[in-house]
Amino acid sequence: MREFAYRIVCGTLEEDGHSDELLHAVYAGHPELTPQQKRFLKNLSYGTIERCIELDALLNQYSSVRVHRMEQPVRTVLRMALYELRYMDQVPAPATCNEAVELVKKKDCGRYAAFVNGVLRTLTRQRDSLEIKKDWVRLSLPRELMDHLTSGYGKKTAHRIAQAFLEHRGDVTLHIRTDRITTAEFGRMLGEAGIAYEPGYYLKDALIVHNASDIRNLPGYREGLFFVQDESSMLPVLCAGIRPGDKVVDVCSAPGGKAMHARMALGDRGELLARDISEAKAARIRENMERMQFSRVTVQVWDAARPDPDRRGTADVVLADVPCSGIGIIGRKPEIKYHALEHAAELVPLQRRISRASAELLRPGGVMIYSTCTVNRAENEENVQWMEENLGLVRESLDDYLPETLRSRMTAQGMLQMLPGIQKSDGFFVSRLYKK
Repeated sequence: MREFAYRIVCGTLEEDGHSDELLHAVYAGHPELTPQQKRFLKNLSYGTIERCIELDALLNQYSSVRVHRMEQPVRTVLRMALYELRYMDQVPAPATCNEAVELVKKKDCGRYAAFVNGVLRTLTRQRDSLEIKKDWVRLSLPRELMDHLTSGYGKKTAHRIAQAFLEHRGDVTLHIRTDRITTAEFGRMLGEAGIAYEPGYYLKDALIVHNASDIRNLPGYREGLFFVQDESSMLPVLCAGIRPGDKVVDVCSAPGGKAMHARMALGDRGELLARDISEAKAARIRENMERMQFSRVTVQVWDAARPDPDRRGTADVVLADVPCSGIGIIGRKPEIKYHALEHAAELVPLQRRISRASAELLRPGGVMIYSTCTVNRAENEENVQWMEENLGLVRESLDDYLPETLRSRMTAQGMLQMLPGIQKSDGFFVSRLYKK
């Protein structure tokens, strides 16, 4: 398992890969892995990536060589082993140390075996007294990102957001296809299969499944009775108020969750166009639509930032879930935190180009839903303000579409910001605007 975890940690932290893609590549290549082995692998790899700032700070205290000066395999092995020592109590410390030494030897770094052994033995002896005083290090969040959250939401809320990233349990939220089965009936199927779950916190179509190592093994997967979608990601279609007969365009659709939700809202009537920028993304949408047995969906390769004169002024609803910095989903994809702010600065101009092209698709009186999975005001509220000033769009209250627990002064003004640690969800932003 540690060899697999090494691939994921190294591929993510050293080669700018994506942890979820690397993890699922291991799963796909090794179908013999048991659920217990998969949990161990995910905990070790994701935990090491998530706690990297804290782990490096501790290693720097007890190592004669600074982490950034270590050979890459040595750095990766030490990070993984320290995470095991600190957060995976079920593994005996001597076993962790021995496995780390053997792993570093396999990576052609046997000359550092004694060094790795010495650092880990020291950390084992000091384990009960290891202490970190700086908040941003203890919460393993880059200092500039912690400062950014603090300036936007205040110190107390920023701390709760950062803590929530670390407390993400890895549960999976299922959006039940309630036009084919009730949520209660599906819950009984899960219970009969011995699968632990609980109702969604906000929406009746959601069930939260615990310890699901592979959703393809859940009851109803092949029959298309559910798809994976966080409750916050269900809000855009909910707030769109889609009615049977509407013409709906989902401009950044892959993997298709919001488009599938829209198809459910349309019933057997209306038109749905799901677009994304590449054939690979379009193929994912088609694959999901086929598994879910959704028909009457047009899937198209299209750059959302590119105007479409042929469809100008034809859509009743446009869903614009734009590419974003992803700060709100750091709990699920921990590597996002290390480059989030630099990506945010690059993405705002793209988000505005997509918004302009999307607004042109609307008929007069049509509704555009702008959404992101970030908590960055520049990508959220400031973009909405820009749209109102430049695109002829006007905000509308979300309160008629939301459960009462999510209504606020902000939602009455046409915007909702979900914050990890404040709401029980990923970080997510939704705004409803109509075309004058």
